[in-house]
Amino acid sequence: MVSDALASVLASRRTLLNQRVAEARHRQPSLDTAAFGAFVGDTLDKVCLAVHGVDTLATGAAVEAAFEIGLVLVGQGLAGPKARLPWVDRAWKQLATPIAGLVAQAPEETLGIVTNAVVRLSSVRGVQVEVWIDTMQALAQRCRDLDELRALGALCAWRAGMAHLRAAALAQAERLDPALASAALGAPDTPWATLRERLAADRWWNPATGSVDAQGQTVGGFSGMDGPFAVPPAVRTGAGHFVAESAGRHYLLMADAFGAVVLPAAADEFAQAGAAAPAGVSITPRGGSVHGREIVFSVPGDRLQAVSGADSVALFSPWSHHVRIVPARA
Repeated sequence: MVSDALASVLASRRTLLNQRVAEARHRQPSLDTAAFGAFVGDTLDKVCLAVHGVDTLATGAAVEAAFEIGLVLVGQGLAGPKARLPWVDRAWKQLATPIAGLVAQAPEETLGIVTNAVVRLSSVRGVQVEVWIDTMQALAQRCRDLDELRALGALCAWRAGMAHLRAAALAQAERLDPALASAALGAPDTPWATLRERLAADRWWNPATGSVDAQGQTVGGFSGMDGPFAVPPAVRTGAGHFVAESAGRHYLLMADAFGAVVLPAAADEFAQAGAAAPAGVSITPRGGSVHGREIVFSVPGDRLQAVSGADSVALFSPWSHHVRIVPARA
């Protein structure tokens, strides 16, 4: 049972929307129309009600745009009750009210920003998509336009674990009200100028806690258990990241206070990376010691190795598919 607002739009545009469904079925014969109907009655209805609450005249166009986007998403298995992952439906429903004004003004673009963000976030292992959605739900109503929504989304994506977005997110933050930028990174009471300076200087400083976690981040895992590495990786250091090789494939490892990611890399990036053992690092029975700080890394100490970059140390072992990346100093 859909809301009266959605029922009215569906009735007034019945012929057009039925045509859109027919066209979608022609492009995607496997489209599950029952699943799409469930998407309309649940997710799309939430969007309709939110827009109707801020601009009744914009409701019809917003529903039409969401309907067409939804057909594609359900057909691709990204939305609806049979979706492979829950994030698109959850993001549309949780963000419908905070971004209702933007959806009313530019429905296709606004819903596209949200959809593309959660699809991208969910494609990277270890990223906390639910953190992105929850943070955006709390703050997105403060965005005045789509540029600000994109900038806020970038900051929240970094905070959710997309460590490789660090530089880009800091740059995009300049588009936001300073108070909103601080809130996005979990430090609403810290002036943005102070926050930005500290974040730019230290990738391991967490603004939400005001401290550095000496234990850093663990990345990797066995490919047979949804990890990236078929065999334990060898690791070298690059500029602001580490480069790994496993079974002839190469990866970038990037970590900071908010999380860590493993991304594809080229063979020449590994060949050109450094492999010097860092000063001040030693192997201990529990893992390693970095400038006197014990790092707990539960792998056999035999042949445990370490490489160091400008601000981080990577510990790795021929007996583990995981890599521990920690601050060089805390």
